[in-house]
Amino acid sequence: MSSKKKQGEVWLADVVFKGTRQTKQRPVVIVGNELALDIDVIVAPVTSQKPRNQFDIVLEYWEEAGLLKPSVVHTSKITSIHGTELKRYLGELHNHDLENVLNMCRKLF
Repeated sequence: MSSKKKQGEVWLADVVFKGTRQTKQRPVVIVGNELALDIDVIVAPVTSQKPRNQFDIVLEYWEEAGLLKPSVVHTSKITSIHGTELKRYLGELHNHDLENVLNMCRKLF
């Protein structure tokens, strides 16, 4: 696999929890443009929890994205991480889900 990352890819990433130094691997979806591995990547966290607000996007095709459970993308929690924090490729969002995620990102920003 190339070092290029692209919008809509789902990865397991090392995520540092705010206010702590604890790191945990969590799924994220790349919402930024294609970037090289050694540059920051803009991502939105993915969770198996129920949606909490109008900014959470329920994934209809979560299995196709390589996720183990029905999942939600937290578009209100977009962050950037270093490309080396992306540990394992899981899959890609279906075009329908990707459009829903990107449309909500545009509304927020």
